[in-house]
Formats: sequence, structure tokens, C-alpha cells
Amino acid sequence: METRYATSSDVSSLGQLMTELGYPTSSDEMAARIAAVANRADHAMFVAVEDGAVAGMVAVSTSPSLYRSDPQGAIVALVVSSRFRGCGVGALLVGCGETWLRDNGVSYVTVKPSKHREDAHRLYARLGYEHTGLRFSKSLD
Repeated sequence: METRYATSSDVSSLGQLMTELGYPTSSDEMAARIAAVANRADHAMFVAVEDGAVAGMVAVSTSPSLYRSDPQGAIVALVVSSRFRGCGVGALLVGCGETWLRDNGVSYVTVKPSKHREDAHRLYARLGYEHTGLRFSKSLD
């Protein structure tokens, strides 16, 4: 299995992955989302590919921090196709994202998985992430 930067040719697969994650996303919507971050130095998106099929994706970002001297890193999204779960794809993608974050000056990374994503919680714990708090969300529409 290989990892690489996501490209516009991955739009359909990425839309399907986001839909599988519970966020129905058309190819057009995914294309617009990718375009919104494509040329930003503070965002990156990677895919894992097996035999030409996109097995999963991770998106990471950096931002200035008010409580640390170095930039803050975040895993913005992580999804593995149900066809490839349990094969190490999630860990591979998190490692890829962490490498990019380190290369971009980040020494601390956070991830905010939804409370119902227990498989993701176990993955992050196995990879050394600590449960350090809660998140509160509110829709503004």
C-alpha cells in the first residue's frame, strides 16, 4: 500500500469516503472542498492506495497557537473505506499526516473524533494519543 497527496483524480473516491463516514458528499462538493485548500501551505490531504483503489484519506492542518510557541497541528479528517478496515490503513495515514506536520514545524497535534466513533478512539489511543478533553459544537445556520 502506498500513500500520496490527494489529487483531483481522487474526487469521486473521496466523496464516497466522506459519504461512508456519514457526511453525504457529491463529487462536485468534494471538488469544491479540495479546491478551497489545494494551494494553502497550512493544509494537506493524503490518500492510501491499494491496487489503484483509494483505501482511505487523511487531512491535516497547521495554525498559529496562542498557548504554544510552535504551530498547532490537527488531524482534520481521517476515513478508511470499509473494504480496507482492520488492515493498518488508518495507522499508515495518521503516520503520513504526522510526518507532514513535523516537517511543517508542528510538535503537538490534536484530533477531535466524534464521541460515537469508538473504533477511531481505539486507533488514536494505540498510536499514543491521549484523551485530554471534551469538545462542544453548535450549528450556526
